[in-house]
Amino acid sequence: MNENIVREKTVCFTGHRTEKLPQGDGLVLLRKRLANEIERALQDGYDTFLFGGAYGFDLMAAEEVLKKKTLIELQNPRQIRLIAVIPFEEQAARFSVADHELYYEIMPKCDEVITLNTHYYNQCYAQRNQYMVDHSNRVICCWNRQSVSGTAQTVRMAERQNLEIINLL
Repeated sequence: MNENIVREKTVCFTGHRTEKLPQGDGLVLLRKRLANEIERALQDGYDTFLFGGAYGFDLMAAEEVLKKKTLIELQNPRQIRLIAVIPFEEQAARFSVADHELYYEIMPKCDEVITLNTHYYNQCYAQRNQYMVDHSNRVICCWNRQSVSGTAQTVRMAERQNLEIINLL
């Protein structure tokens, strides 16, 4: 376990890639629900947020946490940590240009980047998902209930550990 991560105060995100996310007004509504759930987590005492660095929901969640970090409330100052859990070093190499740019815009703003492997191997995404679940107490997900996906795998891992799971879809 990473001693810098207090499980009882940590939320992780899991969700689909861009092509499986709602579009148009549905995407606007998803982002609003996400921002509201992040705020609720903060109000519930969570202060650390883990994301897996994939394009789509992961990067959207990181953006929303970063927005919360930039809001300074003098009456109620908050410490908010954003931690990227990356399955392997070159994860973003095949992202679209826009997603690649967003990834490299977000990474330097993270409080910590945990890279689990130097190179890709066939279980590295599952390893990343397990790491996030093992270090979290709540999961905020964007899951369309398809049974075969990395998001479904992560939700099942979280269910086995009796974590609180909030599905935004």
